[in-house]
Amino acid sequence: MIKLKELLKLRSVGYYKTKDEIKEKHQKRINQKVTLWDENLIVPKRLPPENDSKTTLSELKMLAKIKPNVDFVESGDDIKKAFMPLIEKNDLKVTEEFLSKILKESGKYIMTLKYHYNRPRPYQLAEFYDLDLGENTLESMKTPSYPSGHAVQGYLIGEYLSKVDPHNSKEYRQKGEDIAHSRLVAKAHYPSDKIYGKEIASHLATSMKKI
Repeated sequence: MIKLKELLKLRSVGYYKTKDEIKEKHQKRINQKVTLWDENLIVPKRLPPENDSKTTLSELKMLAKIKPNVDFVESGDDIKKAFMPLIEKNDLKVTEEFLSKILKESGKYIMTLKYHYNRPRPYQLAEFYDLDLGENTLESMKTPSYPSGHAVQGYLIGEYLSKVDPHNSKEYRQKGEDIAHSRLVAKAHYPSDKIYGKEIASHLATSMKKI
């Protein structure tokens, strides 16, 4: 049972104390011009579960039960590296440079949403419930939690490659799913971060210009 004082503190926790604490490199990504999407593209907004909600507690308990798998986590950390073997195996005319472009430009929408919601990472809330999520020190965890950027970009590239090569769409989408799930195994994200990430990816995939 959480004491009232702790409950009030829990409700106010964000990744940053205020949404204005935006790192300079993240602000540049938010302000960048995009060519793969219309500059005025609006992505769907959906509130994350509240810090003190039953949903968040349930998600934290689920994360606490996931067994560590360092190899699986590392296999999904570098999104471009994760997809290149499939691209080369299936002889697709998709370059690393173009994947980098997708990753860079989609970052505009991901960072905008992350700072808009400022959701704390799972480890920041787990301590209120005396839940042990283990050691989580990934470099890519140094932003607000919602949505999962890896989920957005993994699903997005999976969908893009599926359009380029429909015959092998199953394996591209599975790779995107693996990348998104690896963030749960890493205890870096809540399941709802992943779900929202998939929604954003679907919107971006549908809205991407034909290059």
